Amino acid sequence: MPTSPHASFLDRLLAELPCLLRAARRLTRSEQDAEDLAQATIVRAIERHADLREEDRMRAWLLRIERSVLLNATRGARQRLEVIEGGRGAESVPEPQGNLEAELLERGFADEVERALARLPPEWREALLLREVEELSYEEIADLQACPVGTVRSRLSRARLALVEGLSERCEEASWQAATASGSRTFRRGTTAR
Repeated sequence: MPTSPHASFLDRLLAELPCLLRAARRLTRSEQDAEDLAQATIVRAIERHADLREEDRMRAWLLRIERSVLLNATRGARQRLEVIEGGRGAESVPEPQGNLEAELLERGFADEVERALARLPPEWREALLLREVEELSYEEIADLQACPVGTVRSRLSRARLALVEGLSERCEEASWQAATASGSRTFRRGTTAR
């Protein structure tokens, strides 16, 4: 039985769901809000199926819809109250599942990358994530950010450089602190022995 073009559209739309959820998590910083945003994006995409002009640029089209849905939802929105459960926020740190040391190192590195990304200007961060995580082309990013392709290239170059510098500074700072801590312990040991 042949599949209808609408069924094909739905299959491709659902295949992009992980991308929509990743982008929504970055935009909302809340799992529940990210799921709501992704769901609203899918509904809007189905409603506006006829607006999709280039089938091979579906991901960029969906991300543009997602951004529009978020902007429309946040216009005039007031701050929302976060419910605190047992002294922790709704999003709590997961319990360790295996090798604790490996998990802590992995979490620590991810936290450092997250902090370094947060320090980037929003346009740079968005361009970098769209290119490296969502794998959009320069042209698609330019269309999404409403700027020339040259500006996208510049933003990506500057974002990559700032990210590497930020992570390098943190590593140097951590090793310097470790060295001075061990040096001060040696000095203290030497003075107490006299």
